[in-house]
Amino acid sequence: MIYSHVLDQLDRRHAERVSDFSLALARCAGLLESECQRIAGAALYHDIGKIGIPSSILNSAAPLTAQQRDHMQKHVEYGLSLLSVYDSEDMRAAKEVIATHHERWDGSGYPKGLVGEEIPLSGRIVAISDVFDALMFSRPYKPAWGAQRAVQFVKDQAGTHFDPSLIGAFVQAVTSVFGNFVDHPHPEPVLQKYHDINEQHQSTEGLLL
Repeated sequence: MIYSHVLDQLDRRHAERVSDFSLALARCAGLLESECQRIAGAALYHDIGKIGIPSSILNSAAPLTAQQRDHMQKHVEYGLSLLSVYDSEDMRAAKEVIATHHERWDGSGYPKGLVGEEIPLSGRIVAISDVFDALMFSRPYKPAWGAQRAVQFVKDQAGTHFDPSLIGAFVQAVTSVFGNFVDHPHPEPVLQKYHDINEQHQSTEGLLL
């Protein structure tokens, strides 16, 4: 995997979980399996530009200042720069996700303020997966949320942050990944099992993220 060592210096498990959930969401949205796999592979790189952000910002438990927030948003620019020398189909998909997973359906996102379907579908899918994972797991600035609370938040953001047409697929994806363990207080083992199943499937099919 390109820049695997960079992922190791960041939050590899977050990247893998976002990749896995993006795969489930893309499948539930009815995309071709080849496209689902491409989006999942691209999602691994969505935050790779954070390698250029100081740890004092990444690990801050306090609300970021306007200056720090501006600096944080530059991880999109840094990520695109890291991958700029690559032009394979998979890397073009990764750059598309990096560039658009912080755009919002209502145009209030960054870096370009894209609106609605101006945002590529891959970016819209990874945006949901990224936020959902950030809510489900603890961060320096917040404790982990329960699955039901996180699901409701995503639903509530339909039409503002997220593509409303993907919410039904999102709910299906939550069920497909968690099943009866949707309210499990420790979701990591459930998601690890899902990750392992996907890795086995990719190996069987000869697919490489």
